[in-house]
Amino acid sequence: MSPEDNMSNSPDFSPSDSPTMQSLVLPVEVIEGIIDCCSYYTDTLLAFALTCRDLHPRSILVLFTEVRLRSRDRVLDFCDVLKAKPERQSIVQSLSLRWEAFAPHPLLSILSALRQITFGGRVCDPVQCHPSTLLCCRQSGSGLRSLTIQGATFPTCTAFLHFLSAFHSIEHLTCEGLQLKQKGEANPFVQHQLSRQLRLRTLNVGAIMGASVFLVNCDLDPFSYRCFSA
Repeated sequence: MSPEDNMSNSPDFSPSDSPTMQSLVLPVEVIEGIIDCCSYYTDTLLAFALTCRDLHPRSILVLFTEVRLRSRDRVLDFCDVLKAKPERQSIVQSLSLRWEAFAPHPLLSILSALRQITFGGRVCDPVQCHPSTLLCCRQSGSGLRSLTIQGATFPTCTAFLHFLSAFHSIEHLTCEGLQLKQKGEANPFVQHQLSRQLRLRTLNVGAIMGASVFLVNCDLDPFSYRCFSA
């Protein structure tokens, strides 16, 4: 009988003690790296979290660090989860929403650590934000540092700048695939206010249809804005 057979017949032997099993154990940093690579696969992260106690903490961390919500119902469900598990509110740092799912209250007010927000998904109807919605963003989004706007249609340049002004604390702005319906320069007063509020460090602009946005002052801090629809 081989030494391996003697060891496997021992009453104190555990399968994890075998040389084969020990050789299959991965370093913690490798396991965490694998979980991190699954950040875009919610079902996989949920499977990790629910099937293995050791994988649960890291899976929850990755699952809640960057959150993507595709419908208003998902937003409301997510708010319920955060209210039931308030210790997870501070984990959320990045949030991606479809335009039709946007509901700033109570979402923004309970995400104290939120630093980045993305509005995405193509919308044909012009974005119409009620003043109370913009006020909520202004009051609850003071911790935001990065804003990405994708696939939106605004009725005028002024409406677009009004929306930007609700996120006065951002330092990084990305605008992609936007459309402005009406021609004409934005309200000079709104432009002046925005140029005093925003202190951008980076700006990425791509495919703004029906409009040109001129940003003067290459230092980026602060910007002087001219916005008009051509």
